[in-house]
Amino acid sequence: MNPHLEDCDEFPLHCPNGCSKEGEEGLRELKRKDIPVHLDNHCPLQKVQCAYWEHGCREEMERRQTDTHEREFFHIHFKLSMTDIKQKQTDSTEQLNAYANRIAILEKQNSSLTKALLPHLRTGKLEWNVKEVKQKIENKDITYSDPFYVGLYKCQCIIYWDFESTDNVGVFIRIMRGDFDEKLHWPIRYRRTLVLINRVNNKDNFVNSRELTNEDLEKYPNSFKRPTEHENNGLGTRSLISNTKLLEEKYYEQDSVALHISVEVLPSL
Repeated sequence: MNPHLEDCDEFPLHCPNGCSKEGEEGLRELKRKDIPVHLDNHCPLQKVQCAYWEHGCREEMERRQTDTHEREFFHIHFKLSMTDIKQKQTDSTEQLNAYANRIAILEKQNSSLTKALLPHLRTGKLEWNVKEVKQKIENKDITYSDPFYVGLYKCQCIIYWDFESTDNVGVFIRIMRGDFDEKLHWPIRYRRTLVLINRVNNKDNFVNSRELTNEDLEKYPNSFKRPTEHENNGLGTRSLISNTKLLEEKYYEQDSVALHISVEVLPSL
């Protein structure tokens, strides 16, 4: 063979796995440069791992067999996924958010699995330790939490340290646009609970809880609809606590406060 042809990217070769084009006889012919992409993404005879490998399914099969495998082993994949999630529920908030993202990825892979999981994913929590509080109050800052998930609903908490110059701390929850909004029920209805942690004994906490009603949905429709922009309008309390009381009371320690947020999705009325 011409030495050039041994390395030429354009030289035609047969698929190493011996696959054929659908509906045609004979081996599939590819340019040398296209073989790696073909094997990694398209070859029906290429050995691949189960999509739920990281959750414990150790099956390997030809790519053409993956759909059949996922249908036949749906209940096993569901059980493996749920077991994996439960084992990690004691991890940090950041890790829990990562697993929520993993659940979202599973939803893309198997819509049936997602429908089975959603009834168990109605509550989302955020444990937020906010630092440099005194400076935020003096500057009348607005502080945004990292996004967190309630099931597959993407949310964010906002603190107004001097809401409308009233010396009150305003806390609001807003729904953000997510990757799976088209699969979710809208408008969302939820119960939210804000807990300002007592840094002295962790028992006498300040709790503000409210269940949103149909009246709220009618009055503030842009807060509950499916987001069309990056996020919806926030809804919450304009006066969780006064800044004066916050700085004097047991909730303020080492220039920080701990705010725990819980959001529970409720059935439609």
